[in-house]
Amino acid sequence: MTHRGFREGVRSPLVLIAWLMLGGCSSSSKVPATPKCFLASDCQNLLQCVQGYCVKACAQSRDCPNGERCITAAEGNTCQPLETATCQYNSQCTKPLVCAFDQKCRDQCQQNIDCPTGQMCTSITHLCADPTIDKNYNPVTNEFVGANDGGLASGGAGGGTGGVGGAVTGTGGAGAGGGSGASDAGVDAAVPNPGDDSGTGGSSGGSVDAPVANPGDDSGTGSGGAGGSLGGATSLGGAGGSSKRDAGQAGTTGTACTPGQAPTKFAFAAKSDSDPNYTSGVGVLTATELLTFNGYVGPDSTDGGVADSGTVTLVNRIDVQHFDPISGKKNGSATPLLTAAGDGSGIYIAGAAVAPTGEIAIIYSAATGGDSYSYYGVYLAFLDKDLAPSQTTLFVVQGSDVNHDQSYVQWLNGEFVASSIFYNGSYAIKVGRFGADGSNLGITRALPTDNPSGSVSSADVAEGEVAFSGNTFAAAYFGPGPGPSLTFVDASDALTEVGSPLAPLPSANNNSVVAVAGTSEGFVALYNGTSSSSGYSLVATYLSNSASAGDAGVPVGATYAFLGGFAYQSARSTRGSSAGTGAGFAALYPDGSVTFLYFSADGSIHGNPQTVLQQANTAGGGDEAHITSFGGKFAVSLYSGTEHLTRVITSTCQ
Repeated sequence: MTHRGFREGVRSPLVLIAWLMLGGCSSSSKVPATPKCFLASDCQNLLQCVQGYCVKACAQSRDCPNGERCITAAEGNTCQPLETATCQYNSQCTKPLVCAFDQKCRDQCQQNIDCPTGQMCTSITHLCADPTIDKNYNPVTNEFVGANDGGLASGGAGGGTGGVGGAVTGTGGAGAGGGSGASDAGVDAAVPNPGDDSGTGGSSGGSVDAPVANPGDDSGTGSGGAGGSLGGATSLGGAGGSSKRDAGQAGTTGTACTPGQAPTKFAFAAKSDSDPNYTSGVGVLTATELLTFNGYVGPDSTDGGVADSGTVTLVNRIDVQHFDPISGKKNGSATPLLTAAGDGSGIYIAGAAVAPTGEIAIIYSAATGGDSYSYYGVYLAFLDKDLAPSQTTLFVVQGSDVNHDQSYVQWLNGEFVASSIFYNGSYAIKVGRFGADGSNLGITRALPTDNPSGSVSSADVAEGEVAFSGNTFAAAYFGPGPGPSLTFVDASDALTEVGSPLAPLPSANNNSVVAVAGTSEGFVALYNGTSSSSGYSLVATYLSNSASAGDAGVPVGATYAFLGGFAYQSARSTRGSSAGTGAGFAALYPDGSVTFLYFSADGSIHGNPQTVLQQANTAGGGDEAHITSFGGKFAVSLYSGTEHLTRVITSTCQ
């Protein structure tokens, strides 16, 4: 196995001429480089040493000599060096500035008074805009043009029902066309010209099913219509799926990023309401909004918390809250979504996933009869596209869910795939597969591992996550070996083992976490491990599809070590998700921050690991990092056990 260290880098800023085109001064003369400094004495002519550059103090932008923006720094209002004005990540902006959607480091604000003189605090994004230099600022709406990402608008569903073949050779019916992808189906598109938010509707209906070769054979292959695009950004509505069998499948969700882009830029974080009765929480992205789901244990507010007998009624409950996907602005307070299983003894939400057609699955542990592992079971709650609960399914029986936080659900290979560590004489990974409507596909079994009994670690560590690539499922676990391993099964109903499990990866045994996600060409495992270049680190190893059978002699791909130490040792600290082409991960660090990492199809790291969420406290056992994908983008969330709330943020394209 080869090891390759990874060091964070900073991409070069935009060249000067690009800055001039985006709103700098109109002079054709070359603007001189900003002098660098270490000490105040390095600067002349009353300039101040701020962020390593000699800059002028300012009250407003017109005080700056070369068309710079006047910003609020720790030292007071100063002219922003052109060398630090552009960005791709928040880490490239010096606090308190943030990297805005237009790739400029900007001040955040609540009111105009929070900004330098002459600048306006925008209504939705809450960023300081300078009407004199920001050509993308619209004073009528008090917002930036293109601040909403059109890539989050929803295109129509794909192909509908295919015709049923007759008793004799015939032709099936046509699939239904894609729906409208116009901008009024979602937020406005990010477009180069103000006011241009037109979108393209879905295409016409799909082709008819192929002629049936044999009597009664109704397996046509007509295509559904494609979802529309929006003002220069691809909508979430992708190409329609094939209509086969009696009911055509809905179109899969299209990739929201265009070729050459990656979903590695982030909007603004949303934060749920805080409730001392919240125990856990995750966030997801849908076609139109961000959602948080928080687990609640306490009085039943639907009946005032008092039963007919006069005693206090306790419930396990899941609350939902809605947010704008770009600004993170709340669309109302948290409200009860459903009464969960159990009797009010305890609930822990471990994960959620969204189908391309909008249905949602939530996996959680709930107690009946007491707050002890012997009273917990694992359940799946299924919601339709309108968030109406459709059914609840018991996945791991009461008493078998030992640690009640080692459960996962993801949309993989056209179905919801749930997995959980359970105890039945030994610890094993249980996997189940469900339709978008929550229908049980009847495929549930314990996965094999490198232990003859199929057992995995009995510790409460991050393991048991399942990923998909090619025609193979991979599950991550800790077995009898010294480190994390992957086991592989095919996509058949029997989930038959493929080859042998991957030998243990180099790890640090006292800080055990492992997550796995699929790309279109292989798998990436993320774990606390060792690297020859940097010692103990958060480490990622890529395994191509050609090696996914675990065959001896097939080399494992590159291993990357990310400086900064371990992810926090918790069963809910490290999660992975596939966006179709690439794989994303969320890792909770001991300082309470969540880092996002993205790997391209070939397993290469794309961009830098970046901090996307930060809670008010250091990490603790009640915290939960989570990631899920929808429409080629990711939603990363962090539940804070100290603050009793969930933060969630969505990635966009760059």
